Amino acid sequence: MTSGEIFEPISIEGRSYTRQELLEQCRQLTGNPGVPDWKKEVFAFIGWFLGSSGEEIVQLTSGTTGDPKEVRLTREAMLLSARKTLSLMELKPGESALLCLPVKYIAGKMMVVRALVGGLKLVLAEPSGRPLKELTGPVAFAAMVPLQLYESLAHKDPLSKIDKLIIGGGQLNASLREELVQVTIPLVFETFGMTETCTHFAMKRINGPEPDPIFRLLEGVIAGVDTRGCLEVEIPGITKGKVTTSDLVEMDGSGEGFTWLGRYDNVINTGGIKIIPELLEQHARQCTGLECLVLPEADQKLGEQLVLVVEYMGEDPPVEEWLNCLRSTLSTYEIPRRVLAVSELPRNASMKPDRTSAARFLL
Repeated sequence: MTSGEIFEPISIEGRSYTRQELLEQCRQLTGNPGVPDWKKEVFAFIGWFLGSSGEEIVQLTSGTTGDPKEVRLTREAMLLSARKTLSLMELKPGESALLCLPVKYIAGKMMVVRALVGGLKLVLAEPSGRPLKELTGPVAFAAMVPLQLYESLAHKDPLSKIDKLIIGGGQLNASLREELVQVTIPLVFETFGMTETCTHFAMKRINGPEPDPIFRLLEGVIAGVDTRGCLEVEIPGITKGKVTTSDLVEMDGSGEGFTWLGRYDNVINTGGIKIIPELLEQHARQCTGLECLVLPEADQKLGEQLVLVVEYMGEDPPVEEWLNCLRSTLSTYEIPRRVLAVSELPRNASMKPDRTSAARFLL
């Protein structure tokens, strides 16, 4: 049954609670010095969510695409976002959901809210690189960041115990994406969202018989582009008006979604031509079969010139072969002026090559 917006009984770690019983449990656990901090944070948020009556929560952004900042979110916005995901994923009361993300970020909080609203049995795992290491039973739904997925696949942890998995918090690299295409269980969805939108507002299925070519907007999401070509999004009941991003996108003609092109902040201006490095990197990966980055380097004539940095372990990299391949698909101004082969590219917490740190190779 439901009590207001919350489905009762509430199941967490195999134990069922009424709303009042869970509130008392939250008070006890958050004050218990023997309880690990990550679990205290989970129950502290549950206590706030069950006990709040209209007030806002101050949420710090993850800082993935810039300096962390504070965003004020309402309980009602979280409820609306949770219902959208429950409906899209066709999740039913009594099914289980794995929480393996830290609740200090919005993605972790929203997994809790979905369980409370949808009557899902919440399974808790300490946030780590290998959240499935101790998983014993099946779960219907889970959310991970790319690093967790990478480590789970690398260590052959029981990913197939999950029915439906959403990935967020960073772009999937090419090799990981290719590996996922071969996976039949779980169904894997790449998500697109931010703190201001109470996590994702668009999804792309990346495996199974009918993968999505674009990020598809969730119901009720209004999206477009600004004069820079960057995504603007508004979600009635969730966002406070229109939210403008720095994500360059190409809107689908049907209005159902978009293709992500790259970050406006990363655009390289070479000889007056604006280049989106993420698009060139897709071509470079196809030509080299390796992970790579396209970086800007100061040039007296062009202002900035393109440098291709390739992660290559062997000796005598076939640079001319790579360049010939690129010349067959790219225009003259898109061809890198210089190619560097490095044994290892630096990576961020999402296992994505870190272009800021990689700039040291140009020195």
